[in-house]
Amino acid sequence: MQKESLKSKAYNLIKSKIVNCEYAPNSFLNETMLMEEIGSSRTPIREALSKLEQENLVTILPKKGVMVSDLSLNEINMIFETRILIEPYILSHYGQFVPSDILSSMKETFDLKNLSHISAHEIYTRDDQFHKLLVDSSKNTYFMRAMDNIYNQSYRLRVLTGNRQQERILNSNNEHVNIIELMLEKKFDQASEALKVHLEKSREASFSNFINNY
Repeated sequence: MQKESLKSKAYNLIKSKIVNCEYAPNSFLNETMLMEEIGSSRTPIREALSKLEQENLVTILPKKGVMVSDLSLNEINMIFETRILIEPYILSHYGQFVPSDILSSMKETFDLKNLSHISAHEIYTRDDQFHKLLVDSSKNTYFMRAMDNIYNQSYRLRVLTGNRQQERILNSNNEHVNIIELMLEKKFDQASEALKVHLEKSREASFSNFINNY
């Protein structure tokens, strides 16, 4: 039990620091430092790192160490290529299972004219909640697991580039409102197309932010 709790503690702490870019992309993690920070032996650390490697957050290099996974233009493209293929498919096939009252509530959170009083973190939390709601509607554990890994990488990208383009945030909110309205009208194929366009625009913005800020 103690071993498992230390493994969970190690996993959660290391993952949080990677996702929030406290451990920067391409940096090496020192096992001894992690052991001291978490207060555990080497075994729970290695078990946690093994799990994080399965989630593409670290790469274990034999005889070299453990490196935090890279974020590059190619990575960004792969992230959005996956999202553009999977998320619209899920919406068109499973969007009908998202309760209307939850959609209506989410529409209110996005239907904003003035974002000055809302933090970027709160905006991105709402964004993630909406996309995860769509994915979870599929009840497909393979979709859910794959997309959870993708969303971790997306969050790293936001933190790394300081993605706070006010115009893009406002446009993104409006795109979410449009998608939700189409879903409430039971126009799931049209909502799926709107989601695809939304993700393509997000990819363009992510490319721009990465090039200009990193």
